[in-house]
Amino acid sequence: MKKLFIVGAVAIGTIASAFPFRTSCGKVYNITGTSGMSLSAIAEFCNDVNFIACGENTNVILYTH
Repeated sequence: MKKLFIVGAVAIGTIASAFPFRTSCGKVYNITGTSGMSLSAIAEFCNDVNFIACGENTNVILYTH
């Protein structure tokens, strides 16, 4: 029973750490693997994704709730 709860918690944590990111040129990427990162680190990561996808840097605004 404990294993089931641990696996469920890990699955929920994995789902919760993924989010869609729309670049400045309109492409959408599913960002994962950000659990444990600060908001500024996530913003820098998204800026890097935007640069790779669109060839330009931009100001990334993160909305949290």
